Amino acid sequence: MDAIRDLGARPEIPQDSIRDMGPRFEARAVNIADRIDVRGIDPRLSNRLPVTVAVDTGCAMLFRAGAVVFFGVDTLAQERFLHDLTPRIHGRYAVPESERATIRIGDADSVEPDALIVKESSIERMQVIAEILAKSVVLARNEQEIVTAFAAIEPLAVQMKRAPRRLPWRHSDLVRHIGEAMLVEHELVDRAEVLEKPELLWERADLDRLYARLEDEYEIRERHLVLESKLSLVTTAARTMLELTQARRSLNVEYYIFALILFEVALALYQIFRP
Repeated sequence: MDAIRDLGARPEIPQDSIRDMGPRFEARAVNIADRIDVRGIDPRLSNRLPVTVAVDTGCAMLFRAGAVVFFGVDTLAQERFLHDLTPRIHGRYAVPESERATIRIGDADSVEPDALIVKESSIERMQVIAEILAKSVVLARNEQEIVTAFAAIEPLAVQMKRAPRRLPWRHSDLVRHIGEAMLVEHELVDRAEVLEKPELLWERADLDRLYARLEDEYEIRERHLVLESKLSLVTTAARTMLELTQARRSLNVEYYIFALILFEVALALYQIFRP
């Protein structure tokens, strides 16, 4: 926490305000881990979530779902901040998921092909952008994870169609795929809260409109729906294959029992009728 305090402390910036980062600056969202412990981080630039701290010439916003969004912070300062954040990071990814966006100050909030336009670089507007970018990188991470399980299930289904009498999969593999799908679903529902609107929109119609525009631009709801469909398909397919495996094992056990009974009957008959 001391490292965070050292990076975050900018006494010239009062709470609920943000340093002027100029008419054009970059935002970078990075999903670095399963979870970030955001409790007790001080000083903060705002009492509202996400946790917002000053970093170098800009600021960073931290999310419990493992994402950090930087505004107007150069690459070296970002890496230094993430390194100092290590004690609060749980389940760090070997390769983090990241996404960049250009922010430009304009006459009104809007979305253009090359930039996100905001009428002022207020902390509330940056928090709205951070919410969308954080959800986007978390979704991207989960999309990658479920694609791996999805790709593993497909060839098994093809083999099952071609050779229905054979079960070309292992029990442990199917359980692993089910576990992967459950973990992705847990992260989406519990930590990421992808479809939940942030509290700061409740009393600000202008911020709600900006959030809706960005949510539509990054296809947050559509991507979540597709991800849920894939989760359901992977879980259903893996459970069906698991049930088939268990049914085959049960049938094999019945065959063994039947064979044992026949053997005992034959042995008894041999003992009765032997000369």
